[in-house]
Amino acid sequence: MNETREKPGEMTIDVVADPVERFQNAMPLAPIATGVNRSTDQVSQAMQAYVDQGRITADDHAALVWFFHHCKVEKSYTSFDDFGKLIDYSGSTVSRLFAGKYVGDVGEAVKQVNNYRHLNAERKKMSGDIFVETSVWEKVRGVCDLSITHNAPVRIVGVSQIGKTHALMEYKRRAKCTVFYARVPAAPTFRNFQDMLAAAVGLPTSLRSEEMRIRIPRALNEQSLLVVDELHELALSAGRSTAMKCMEWLREVWDTSHCGLAVCGTRSMEDDLINGAGLRGWLDQFDQRCIRRLVLPNQLPTADIALTAGAYGFPAPRASEANILASMRMNRLCTCFKLASVLAKNRAKRGGSPRPTWDDFVAAYQHNFGKEA
Repeated sequence: MNETREKPGEMTIDVVADPVERFQNAMPLAPIATGVNRSTDQVSQAMQAYVDQGRITADDHAALVWFFHHCKVEKSYTSFDDFGKLIDYSGSTVSRLFAGKYVGDVGEAVKQVNNYRHLNAERKKMSGDIFVETSVWEKVRGVCDLSITHNAPVRIVGVSQIGKTHALMEYKRRAKCTVFYARVPAAPTFRNFQDMLAAAVGLPTSLRSEEMRIRIPRALNEQSLLVVDELHELALSAGRSTAMKCMEWLREVWDTSHCGLAVCGTRSMEDDLINGAGLRGWLDQFDQRCIRRLVLPNQLPTADIALTAGAYGFPAPRASEANILASMRMNRLCTCFKLASVLAKNRAKRGGSPRPTWDDFVAAYQHNFGKEA
């Protein structure tokens, strides 16, 4: 919103009340790309016309944005013909749809997208690794739902390999909203951090830093969730100045876009980054905006181990394996279950029982990780 202030004998001065708006008005953006070269934020803006015209809902708009991001970023398609094959539309029709110029039934296109989305999720479920709905999954799903429902930041804290990232990726696969997943690299610079978010939301990393500041929030909205994983890397390897810039800019992205935001990391994320003596005062604004702090257990709950064992065809754990299981994380647990299942299949080829046993599990554990039971 602009205000005009005048003083006698002085020229009129336009004052932009919103600093973000002032920044956007002052900076010339690159020309809008065409074809598949369009980015997620450009497509989202173009298709907003369908919502404004009352032809689709905001949720429908989010589904179309998801489809564009899925095809371009996750599948790396370079032709709208490839996009169209997934929903039985021609490439030219898909191009008009994403340009906001489709005169046909946009609602029908949304239906085709949602049908494909469901089919794609089922295919991933059938072809991927076994996913067990453990207590860790239930907690992560609940806090992500809370974030997108209230469009507010949440924090997920847990030790490495407890199942945080696996649960977040499963949430991304199942979610009805668009989930953008970003992973903080080791030893990041501020530019690395910007590139990471740009790639996650479907923007080219060749953009100038000032353009990213404007366009990344534009690619997000109230129907989307931004997940920033491995945030503890800012505390471990970025340095105080870089960590502060990254966190403040992440807060600005959320402030501007009003998306859901879930940050995830080890305890170092909180102990050294958010609550650390060096940055505590600087990051109060971010900390105060978080509406939930989820702290996951340091060890896998016994019930989660039993659920996972059952999913791989194992009986209930025996007391003799208690020492091994007490110190295991989810990734190593699942690895041992898979290897033990291979041992059982090899035994079946020799005429033995095909059912995996805990003896198979212990053998796989000792062979691959070099520890006595």
